[in-house]
Amino acid sequence: MSDTADLEARIDDLESRLNELEQLIHDGNPGDDVTGMREFVTRTEPDTHAERALAIAYYLDQYQGHENFTRSDLEEGYRTCREQKPANMSDVIGDLEDKGWAMDDGKDGQSKLRRLTADGLAEIEEGLDDGA
Repeated sequence: MSDTADLEARIDDLESRLNELEQLIHDGNPGDDVTGMREFVTRTEPDTHAERALAIAYYLDQYQGHENFTRSDLEEGYRTCREQKPANMSDVIGDLEDKGWAMDDGKDGQSKLRRLTADGLAEIEEGLDDGA
């Protein structure tokens, strides 16, 4: 191959890699959002596990594009935030539903899906507007 052909092949390779990286940024790569989620949840100043789980679900919805969430998503969020997860995550999810902050959204295989309600979204947004 000539030098020109080598350069063109290298440029094509670099452009392809750049496009992949830009797509990861656009789609929201969870690995890149570790600090972001932790900072966001801390900023909401949660006092209870229900409030912390609400903040995690809100972050997943608004910043990572996940319209619904599972119990394991919340557990992973606790790990990401470096917080001790609750002894019974089902109770926390029940609290979210009892407060009207989350609702059932079907199933994904064996996992039950939930979605934040308008009240759940507003709860976080009002807290952020109040300076959280």
